[in-house]
Amino acid sequence: MREKTAAIVVNYNDSETTVAQLRRIQDYAALDAVIVVDNASTDYSLEALRAEEGGKVTVLAAEKNGGYGAGNNLGIRYAAARGYTYALIANPDAEFTEDCLRSLIRALEKNPGLAVIAPVQINPSKAPGAERPGSRANVLSGAAAFPLRGWFADLLEAGPVARRLFTPLLHYPARHYRTKLARVDCVPGSLLMVDIACFLRAGGYDERVFLYEEEYILGQRLRKIGAKTALLTSVHYVHRHAASIGKSYRRALDRQKLRENAMRFYFRHYLGCKRPALLFAELWFALIRLEIFLTGGGR
Repeated sequence: MREKTAAIVVNYNDSETTVAQLRRIQDYAALDAVIVVDNASTDYSLEALRAEEGGKVTVLAAEKNGGYGAGNNLGIRYAAARGYTYALIANPDAEFTEDCLRSLIRALEKNPGLAVIAPVQINPSKAPGAERPGSRANVLSGAAAFPLRGWFADLLEAGPVARRLFTPLLHYPARHYRTKLARVDCVPGSLLMVDIACFLRAGGYDERVFLYEEEYILGQRLRKIGAKTALLTSVHYVHRHAASIGKSYRRALDRQKLRENAMRFYFRHYLGCKRPALLFAELWFALIRLEIFLTGGGR
């Protein structure tokens, strides 16, 4: 008897994108359920999602918008209570095939101790060639996966200019992706499959963080219990970045402020940073905000 798999899709004020996702995936035979969590939307989202309910699709209404982690935790706990083994955490704007889904399931089934598996993420705006798993364009853009790093390296990654200058030092080298199943510390949060029991044993997502840094925090929590994360380099998906979050937080400066709050929390509670490092981070954040403003992201 095969393991049961549920997809978890979190929505906030973007039912159009979420409904499109539901209609793409609800007939995938490899999915036993599609659980949609509406994160206390302030528009008509819940009504629109309720209209799609039935068959495999279940809609949960969160009491408040606790952010990305809280919404996914709610959906995964619901799946766990109903006997599901695997959960596919899928952003509304992440497009994947059923073959990709089946490959992820097989990888978890064949690799005991593996808690998280993800396909290679493709950003459709990248240059030609970025779609090839392990290609230079893909790896150096940070689209594949990333290691757990120290606070200074994380600050470099957060800076638009620094990220481009120091990319080879901040990410795995291309040779890391030569195997079909590449062990990594973290995978992008837009599409990943988790072993529900391992995910919950690690504590799931930290609900004290509203948005951003979830990948690093989950990586730290999984490392603490000795669970493994991997990238399946033979399959990929398309992530249309900011298709959802860009509707709720239209200004780049607003998104940057959310990212800074998450980084402050991560630095304090997971990396144990002290006052000097935190003060340096504040100076760095100010430079990033200035760069965003000068390039038009503040409007």
